[in-house]
Amino acid sequence: MDCGVFEGTVFSGLGHGSFYVSIYARNLRRALGYTPYPGTLNLRVGDAAERLAGCIERARGVRIEPPPIPGERLASVLAFPVEIEGGVRGHIVRPEITVYKGDVVEIVADVYLRDVLKISDGDKVRFRLLDP
Repeated sequence: MDCGVFEGTVFSGLGHGSFYVSIYARNLRRALGYTPYPGTLNLRVGDAAERLAGCIERARGVRIEPPPIPGERLASVLAFPVEIEGGVRGHIVRPEITVYKGDVVEIVADVYLRDVLKISDGDKVRFRLLDP
């Protein structure tokens, strides 16, 4: 399935991504085949949110179960392979519990994407979903 290219605007999140990527790191490594950089690249896709949601619905994601941490309310995460401009690969992560609306995409990779892509808040980034 090729849903085409999407574009999002980089923005700084709430800082929770690094915490959650760190506590899910072992399960992410097992499911995705790499240890993600501790944080997510946050993109707002605006009007493309509905098209992206449809593509993600039809895609085959990988379910990542939460680690057992007493007293914490953690949920599963779905991950979908993605290629970001410049040929960098990673995964869109969709937590079952999130504070973000449907127009936000969170991407993990094994590198710090802001440095590798030389991007900062307000920059545009193009990406596309890949077949697993």
